[in-house]
Amino acid sequence: MMIVDLVDEVDFKERLIALGAPVTQEQSLAQVQSAVLSWLQSYPEQTPFVKDLCTEMQKDNTTVLPEVSTVMAAFG
Repeated sequence: MMIVDLVDEVDFKERLIALGAPVTQEQSLAQVQSAVLSWLQSYPEQTPFVKDLCTEMQKDNTTVLPEVSTVMAAFG
């Protein structure tokens, strides 16, 4: 049996919230992308943490849903 780590919209939002990003579970991914990009403009010191989060979530044995991957790409 193969076990696959899956990063879905809920996981992604939870991890962003844990970083302190102004995100809620109720927001769409488009709203999350906009909110985080705006947050990073106001608090550029958070950029490395968001990038590290995205890198961590895209490890070799992790499957990221395409919609989530698209938003991650917007963060650099």
